[in-house]
Parts: sequence; structure tokens; C-alpha cells
Amino acid sequence: MGNGYVYGYTGPPFNWQGNFCTTQWNAFTTWVNARTPILPAVQTFYQIRAAQLRKTSGVLEKFYSSYSDEKLGPTFNKAPWKPGQQGHFNYPFRDDQLPSVAVGQIKEYMKDQFQRQDEAVWAMNQMRNLIEKTEDKAEKTFLALNPTQWTNETIPTLISRINGYFGSPEYEAVLVMDQTNVYPAGSTQPRFRINQLDIPTQWEIEQTTLAPAGTGASVDTKGSGQ
Repeated sequence: MGNGYVYGYTGPPFNWQGNFCTTQWNAFTTWVNARTPILPAVQTFYQIRAAQLRKTSGVLEKFYSSYSDEKLGPTFNKAPWKPGQQGHFNYPFRDDQLPSVAVGQIKEYMKDQFQRQDEAVWAMNQMRNLIEKTEDKAEKTFLALNPTQWTNETIPTLISRINGYFGSPEYEAVLVMDQTNVYPAGSTQPRFRINQLDIPTQWEIEQTTLAPAGTGASVDTKGSGQ
């Protein structure tokens, strides 16, 4: 920051706690005192934001608990955190912790003010991202059924294309016609396995079996059904 302070500089977010110098302290108190009068307005601002968020949350929870085809509810429940008997630090037998405690209490009150610029930029970026994602979802929903000058890859055309791939010899191992292309004939076992991690089918195993000596052919000729 150009002020000679390595671990704590004289501006927000005041990166120091119990050890500080007069210059830092004066800058800190000046900054806090200048903004203390606006805290009632800040309180109102957060109350308004909370009310708006509650309305949004209420609509979401009502939808997912009633109108959605999958009944859902929020999983976040804020419970008060209270440390157990082993969660406390041993009390120091001096009062040198008091400045740190006092500074920490002030910082707790002013935390949102110290970080208001980062929070504001994050909030604006977050809203832009949400808007962009929502618009993209709307655009994709439109393109799913409506061809444009840029693309004709609608859901109906893609389904039609895949239907055309079925029955083509070059795709038979990946687009398995398990109801008609069976082996042995009259069975219900597909000629090809449905997934490459499945156990090889009888027909696939026979293709790796040596044919009788002198025949020069595999055990089965595809399409013979034998």
C-alpha cells in the first residue's frame, strides 16, 4: 500500500487486531467515527433487503412444497452456536487481551462496512451471472423447438437424426437394436452388449473363437441367425 505497513495498513479492512500503532489507530477511529452516524440508515437498508429476500424465499419454498412435482424443503437451519466447556481458551492472567477484545467488538459492528465494496461488487456480479444464466436457459428452451438461421438442431430434428442412425451397420455396436438384432435366433439376447462394461454377449464371444481348421471363417456369419 506504500505506507510501510507489511501486515496492517491504515485503510479498510484494517488488517490488524491487538497490535497496532497510533497512526493505524487514528486512521481506524477516524474512519469508524465518520460512518457511525449512518448506521441507522444501514440498518434500514439491511432490513429492506432481508424483507425482500424473505419474500423471494417464501415464494420458492411454497412452490417446492406444493406445486412442484417433487416436494422439497430447505435444508439450512441456523442453530445458535455455543462452545462446550472445552471450547474456551484458558484465561490469561493479565489484561493485555482487552485492547484486542475492544477492537474485535468494534470490527464486529463495522464488519459489513469494512467489506461493503467487495460485497457490493460481488452482489452486482452475482446478479449479472444469475440474469445471464436465466437468459441462457430461456434461449436454450426456445432453441429446443424453434430452428433459427444459425442452427437447425432442434429436439425433433435431433431425434429424427438418431432414428436414422439405427439400423446402419456402422452404428450397430453402439445403437444396439436389442429387440430385433438378437442372437441366437429366437432368443432375447442382443447381438451386441448394451454397454461396454457389460459382459460380452454370446455372439461377441464367438467372434474371438477360432473357426474349425481349414474353414477360414468365424463360427457365425452375422445375419445367419445360427
